[in-house]
Amino acid sequence: MAKSRKGKGDRDARFTVGVMLSEFSKRVANDETLPTPSEMLVDLMNGDVLSGDSKLRVERIIQLLRGQKEYISLISAHVREHGTPLIAEAYMMTLIDISDQLNEKLSRYAVIPQTQSFFPVPFHYFLPAASNDRSPEERAEVSAVLTAVQLAQRDQLQDVRQCSCGDYFVAGRIDQSYCSVKCRVKAHQSSEEFKAKRRKADRKRYRLHREGKVKEATRRNHGPEKTR
Repeated sequence: MAKSRKGKGDRDARFTVGVMLSEFSKRVANDETLPTPSEMLVDLMNGDVLSGDSKLRVERIIQLLRGQKEYISLISAHVREHGTPLIAEAYMMTLIDISDQLNEKLSRYAVIPQTQSFFPVPFHYFLPAASNDRSPEERAEVSAVLTAVQLAQRDQLQDVRQCSCGDYFVAGRIDQSYCSVKCRVKAHQSSEEFKAKRRKADRKRYRLHREGKVKEATRRNHGPEKTR
């Protein structure tokens, strides 16, 4: 009985991979670029398969992976500057704690490495162990976690960022913090600096209006008035 269930789960997982490979083949035939690991992670994080605790677990792992990189960079900087790692002892203890937390959370994900012949290079992927017992959400969570780990190994995880609107995106520039111009403008207009400048401009405009130095039409436009 158990053997039969395992076969069914394996067939289901392979069918999913087969659909993905078919889609990849179509994109190659149409001279379209294949999705990068960063884009695949963004699609998983913005999709509707991951929800609730699953998404929170992935986000925590991403946070720990980034923290690991940050403290490794701090330790390396201290070693380069002082020629000894002793001064970075506090950083080292934090790094060990982060690594312990990360390993504890990663122990949740048992996977089976797989490969498929695919032009121009073989396609490598992972199946969740006992995949027949995993829901689509659980399989998506495994994929998101493994993709994040691979990106961290390639030093590319920092390219995947979360916008103020909540969506994830792949940054095209080192200073890009928003997924769109709309979100960037909205965030800027919500900043205290922008609000302070607007209040100052409004006070100046109001003073000039009272002194008769500015016409009604030149006041800040609040949009068309509502009809009654």
